Amino acid sequence: MFLRQKLYGKKRFRSRSVFPVMLLFFFPCSILAQATDSNKIVLKKITVTVQKKANSFKNTIPAQTLNNQQLLQLNAYSIGDAAGYFSGVLIKDYGGIGGLKTISVRSLGATNTGIIYDGIPVSDIQSGQIDLGRFSTTFVQSISIKQANPTGWLLPARSFASSSVLAITTHTFNPINFSSRRWQAGIKAGSFALWQPFAGIYFPAGKNSGISVNAESVFSKGNYPFYIENGSLSSKTKRTNSEIQSLQGEINYAKQFRDSAALQIKLWGYASKRGLPGAVIFFNERSVQKLRNEDIFIQGSYRKEVTKTFGLLLSAKYSHTFTRYTDPDFLNNAGGLDNRYKQKEIYGSAVVSKKITPYLSASLASDASSSKLIANLPDFATPSRLSLWNSLSAEYSAGPWQLSGSVLHTHIADKKMSAIAATNKNKLTPTIAVSFKTDTASPYMFRFFYKDVFRMPTFNDLYYNFMGNNNLRPEYSRQYNLGIVYSKNFTQNFRQVNLGVDAYFNTVKDKIIAVPNKNLFVWTMLNVGKVHVKGIDVTTEASGKFTQVSAWFIRIAYTYQQAIDVTDPSSGYYKERIAYTPDNSGSAMVNFTYSNWSGGYNILFSGERYTPGGNDPFNQLPGWVTQDFFISRRFTNKYFVTAIKAELNNAANKYFDVVRYFPMPGRSFKIGLTIHNL
Repeated sequence: MFLRQKLYGKKRFRSRSVFPVMLLFFFPCSILAQATDSNKIVLKKITVTVQKKANSFKNTIPAQTLNNQQLLQLNAYSIGDAAGYFSGVLIKDYGGIGGLKTISVRSLGATNTGIIYDGIPVSDIQSGQIDLGRFSTTFVQSISIKQANPTGWLLPARSFASSSVLAITTHTFNPINFSSRRWQAGIKAGSFALWQPFAGIYFPAGKNSGISVNAESVFSKGNYPFYIENGSLSSKTKRTNSEIQSLQGEINYAKQFRDSAALQIKLWGYASKRGLPGAVIFFNERSVQKLRNEDIFIQGSYRKEVTKTFGLLLSAKYSHTFTRYTDPDFLNNAGGLDNRYKQKEIYGSAVVSKKITPYLSASLASDASSSKLIANLPDFATPSRLSLWNSLSAEYSAGPWQLSGSVLHTHIADKKMSAIAATNKNKLTPTIAVSFKTDTASPYMFRFFYKDVFRMPTFNDLYYNFMGNNNLRPEYSRQYNLGIVYSKNFTQNFRQVNLGVDAYFNTVKDKIIAVPNKNLFVWTMLNVGKVHVKGIDVTTEASGKFTQVSAWFIRIAYTYQQAIDVTDPSSGYYKERIAYTPDNSGSAMVNFTYSNWSGGYNILFSGERYTPGGNDPFNQLPGWVTQDFFISRRFTNKYFVTAIKAELNNAANKYFDVVRYFPMPGRSFKIGLTIHNL
C-alpha cells in the first residue's frame, strides 16, 4: 500500500476546484454634531468607516469564522494550520513547516472542498486538492468554513459546486486603507532555523481608491527531532529533507465609484523550493524528493448596485502554475524522475441579483472555465477541459423564517491529444435550506439543509500514466443537516454567547479509489466505493470582560463522526472506518487581555484512527494532543505600534503522526516582532 501511495501520492498534493464567496461589506456612516449657542458654532462633518462584523452562528447554513485577532492567537504558519481549529475539519498534514496540507470537511475529501481567495476560486484541475501550506495567515482578515452554499447577495455559480467552502479574506480591500498610508513590517523566528520576514504597505491612489503591496518569505531547515519506534526498539533522530524556502506576495488595487460600484484587482504570486520528507519505515528515513512551485494568478471583480433592488457582479481570473517534482532514487531507465507540469486556466463569471419583494430575492449566475495541463512525460495525454456552471437561486426571509434554494447545472467537456477523452457530463444538483425561530426575538434558531454534489474526476484520476481511467463516473454526494443555534448578547461580564450544534448524514456514491492492477507499481482508478458519514459538530464561543481594560474570549469546537465503507456487504471491509478519520476530534482557544498585554492557551486533539488496509490493531494510529501557549505585549507611540509575541508550541513535547510514517514536530518556540500603524 505504501508503494502505491508513494507512486500516486506525489500527484495528490495539488489543488482543487473551488468557488467564489462574497467579500465583506463595508458601511460608512456620517456623524454630524452641532452645538447651538449664541455663537452658533457648527462642528465639522466627520466620516467614520467601519467593517461590519457578521455573526456566523446566525446563518441558515452552518458556518464558522476565525477573524484576524483569533488567527494571531494560533500557532498557524499557514491557512492549513489554522483551518484545523474548525469543527468537522480534518487536515492531512505530512509534517513540518513545508509539509503538504490538504483539507477534508465532514469526511467528504479534499476534492469536495472548495477554496476561494478574496471572492474568486483557487483551483487545481490536475489533482483536485489545494496545498493550504502555500497560503500565509499574516495578511488575512478572516477565514471561514461554510457548509453547502455560501450566503449573500451576489454569488457566482461556481460557489454552489462543492460540498463546502473554505473562504480566505484579506484586509487589502478595506476602504479604511483608502484614506491614509498604512504599513506593517516584522519578522518571526523560531525552532528548526525558522525565519519569516514580512512587510506590507497600503496607500491612497486617487479619490476613493487604494493600492496595497505585501510580501512574506519563509526559510526553515525543518530538522526537528523525533522518535522512530519499531516494536521494542526505538531511536531518536532528526527529520531530514524537510527544508523550505518560499516567497509569497501580492499587489492589489481597489476603487469605489460614486455610483456605488466597486472594482478590485489582485496580482498574486508564490514560489518555493522544498524537500519532501519521506515516510519513516524500519528506521529508514532517507528521502531525496524535491518539489518546486511557481504559481501566479491575476483576478478582478466589478460589483455594482444598479438600483436598490438590482445588483451585478462580473469576475475574471487567469492562473498559471508550474510544478517540478524530482526523485533521483526512482528506479527507471532515466536515472530518476524529473516531472514538470504546467496548468493554465481562464475563468469568468457574471451574476445578476434582483430583490423581487422586501422578502424575496433571486439570482441568476453563469460561469465558465477553460483549463489545460501540460507535462514533459512521454505519451502524456495533455488534457484540456471546458467547464460551464449555471445557477438559479432564491431566498425568502420574513419574520422568524428564512428559506433558500438553488439549482446548479454543470457541464464538463474534456479533450486530450491521445486516445479517447472522458465523455461529456451534464448534471443538475439542487440545494434547499430552511431556518426558523419561535419568535423574532428568540436566541434559539433551528436549521436544516439538503444538498446534492457532483464531483468530476480530476486529470490525475482520468489520464495519469499507468493509473488513469477515462471511463470513470463522477462522484455523487448527498448531504443532510439538522441543527440548533443559541446566540445571545449580554451587557455585563458576558458580552456574547454563541452555541451551534449540527447533526449530519452524508452519502457518497461511485467514490473514486485506486486499486492494484498488474502489480504494486501499476494501479488503476475505479468507481467502487460507497461511504456513509454521520456525525455531530459542536461549536461555541463566549466573550466578556473583567474590567474596562481586561477581557477574555473562549472558543471550543468538537466533532464526533463515523465515516464507514458500505461498498460491498460481502467484503471484509464492510462498515469499517475509512482511513484517517477519527471518531473524536476538536480544539479549544482561551485568550485573556489586560491593557497592552495578551496571553492565551490553545489545544488541538484527535482520537484514534486507522490507516488504509483495514480496521485491525496494526493499522490503528493512536490519538494525539498538542498544547500551545503564547504571550504578547504592545507598545504604542504617536507614530506606530510595536508588538512582541512569544510562543511555546506542543508544550508537552508529544510525538505523533497525522499521516502514518510522517512524524510531526515536538516542542518548539517562536518569537515575533511586528511594527505597524494600522
